[in-house]
Amino acid sequence: MGKITLKTGELNIKTVIPAMDIREGKVIRLTQGDFSKQITYSNDPITILRQFIEVGALWIHVVNLDGALTGNFRENLSYPVILDIISLSKQAGVKIQIGGGIRSIEIVEELINKGVDRIILGTIALDDKKLINILSKQDKNKIAIALDTYNRKIRIKGWQFDSNLDIFNVLSKLENLGIRDFIVTDIMKDGTSTGLNTNLFLELMGKKKSDSRIIASGGVSNISDVENILLHADGVIVGKALYNGNIPLTVLGTFLDDLHHSRLIKRIIPCLDVKNGRVVKGVKFKNLRDSGDPVELAQFYNDNGADELVFLDISATLEGRKSILNTIRSVAEEIFIPLTVGGGIKSIEDMTEIVKAGAEKVSINSAAIKDSNLITQGAKKFGSQCIVVAIDAKRKGNSWEVYSHSGTKPTGLDVLEWASTVVEMGAGELLVTSMDRDGTNRGYDLDLTRAITAIVSVPVIASGGAGNKKHFLDAINSGAEAVLAASLFHYNILRIQDLKAFLNDHDVLVRT
Repeated sequence: MGKITLKTGELNIKTVIPAMDIREGKVIRLTQGDFSKQITYSNDPITILRQFIEVGALWIHVVNLDGALTGNFRENLSYPVILDIISLSKQAGVKIQIGGGIRSIEIVEELINKGVDRIILGTIALDDKKLINILSKQDKNKIAIALDTYNRKIRIKGWQFDSNLDIFNVLSKLENLGIRDFIVTDIMKDGTSTGLNTNLFLELMGKKKSDSRIIASGGVSNISDVENILLHADGVIVGKALYNGNIPLTVLGTFLDDLHHSRLIKRIIPCLDVKNGRVVKGVKFKNLRDSGDPVELAQFYNDNGADELVFLDISATLEGRKSILNTIRSVAEEIFIPLTVGGGIKSIEDMTEIVKAGAEKVSINSAAIKDSNLITQGAKKFGSQCIVVAIDAKRKGNSWEVYSHSGTKPTGLDVLEWASTVVEMGAGELLVTSMDRDGTNRGYDLDLTRAITAIVSVPVIASGGAGNKKHFLDAINSGAEAVLAASLFHYNILRIQDLKAFLNDHDVLVRT
């Protein structure tokens, strides 16, 4: 199996989802949706689920085929089995999406209350416009629409009837309602183990909205098909190839390990810009205003879900002062999350003082520009993971220029060239701040984030411009391994717990 090579920034939303089609309480598979071509693979769905959990699946796809065939989700032999599947999935921390005969708000709400992460609607999405309008407003983050297509026309009611509706027109109309998750099955390919229709998914990915997700289904024959389709879709559902042994569970497990290793848990990092012992915040590095006591804010973030904390003594370099070690010690004593400290660090001795005061990482900017050997020296003494190079970037034509001294001095350095240099010198992480976006709440500079993450191998922290939850998601989807913000958190405009819940709903791995 070759190593998966996905575009940087897309990794966090790529998912491989084992499928469990349940009929009469058994795990079965159909070919092209034909109930006369049924193969029973197991009378024990729970054992199958445990196997998928053991190899590292993060999602499980469950279809109540009895429900799909009759239109009644509850009144069949599969319903109690599906309740057991939901229960075990929740115990194991695995997300679950369920479809098949879900035709009412009552069933949708019941499943959501039981912990189902995504409700798959098929026929009802086309037959009941009133229902889909309601659900698209109150539960849109929990709803996925199954677009089952045969020759690009949508089929309904367990694939038994042709609606004559064009898949692309249906996709567009549902997106306009706010739906963002779509499970697309090419019926001609389903259960045939002949590979997926990549042309269909390429066209769908080209026409969908940027924040919509297309999960591919139908035709996976081996692990190479899985790897290939993840280049052309946001995820893939795998069924028959798992049950007939074309993709052994050991192979799936190895693949998932590789994929999930790339999906590093994303970090939410508040930033404390400190001047004269007080936290301050401005716009584009100017017009600073008081935002509170650093120790009190650090305690608050430690207790409310922050993954790390960045402490920047923003006046230290400008005024020739060392970082305020006493404040750093006080902060370090009150928190149990990693602390990165920057500002006025000019030597290995300065780094040593900062680390002794309680910092896990040191952030250097102006001193690294003056002498890049400081990066290498710090990496040798403390390890690369301890050395964060902060890059303050300002757009200059079609590129970006590096600024030093808290964003007051242009250096003439090209940001991308400088980023490559500092990584070569031993930096273990980059803190990249867009000066153009800082404090504006207009969103991170995604072009900047994408450009840097495309050329460096170390984690990149995106900084500057966050104004809402989607901005964080956009930065992560553009390649950032961590997202940093200040005023949104300082002024309680956004709670970290709410941000993490939002990211989790969008398949971003976060610590909870």
